[in-house]
Amino acid sequence: MKAKLLVQSDKVETYINVMAALCDKYPVKQIMLSFIEKEPDESFINEIQSKLVELSSRPNYSKASRVLLEGEAANSDHVLLVKGWDVVDVTGVSKEVAINISAASIGNKKVHVCQLSWKQRFKRDEEWILKEGNHYYTDLMSTGALSKLYHEYFQKKHVIIAFGVLFSIVFSVAIAKIVWPTFIVPEDVVNLFSLLIGAAGLYLAIMSLRSKNA
Repeated sequence: MKAKLLVQSDKVETYINVMAALCDKYPVKQIMLSFIEKEPDESFINEIQSKLVELSSRPNYSKASRVLLEGEAANSDHVLLVKGWDVVDVTGVSKEVAINISAASIGNKKVHVCQLSWKQRFKRDEEWILKEGNHYYTDLMSTGALSKLYHEYFQKKHVIIAFGVLFSIVFSVAIAKIVWPTFIVPEDVVNLFSLLIGAAGLYLAIMSLRSKNA
């Protein structure tokens, strides 16, 4: 798997911990640091790698220290930004960017949009270090309202595709009747297509009502 970490914060610790949590949850082999509205900062990337090597003896950080780390300037088109990636992390960006990324990912069934959260409060001078039970790493696409919207999108998408295929077949048959007047379509076939199109339309109507009442 490959992951993309969106970079907007200048706190190295944020991305060290995100990488550790990410690699602990998913079998990631490649991580791209995608810098929002700026060019990749090589010194920032090197600092993250150096810190991960220092922490590699700790169980929560050993996997992350061995992952290939690269940098890029983030694509301003959020749909293209997430395309082709298995995980996109939004821990280090603003809520606005996180929402936009989540919205852009609704049509992409493959991608996990994730975020690191802490279960404990740290003291002012305490080091923010991952330990068992002090954090959780969440896939935003599988929780709450986003999860419901995500599943409904694909349910409707499949029905619309099926509806389009059925309509294309009916249209092709109609053209065939014009070109070859002697062409005869069995009545049972016509009835079957009518029932399928009606069922698809009814399903879409039910899904729309469920969305409004939710």
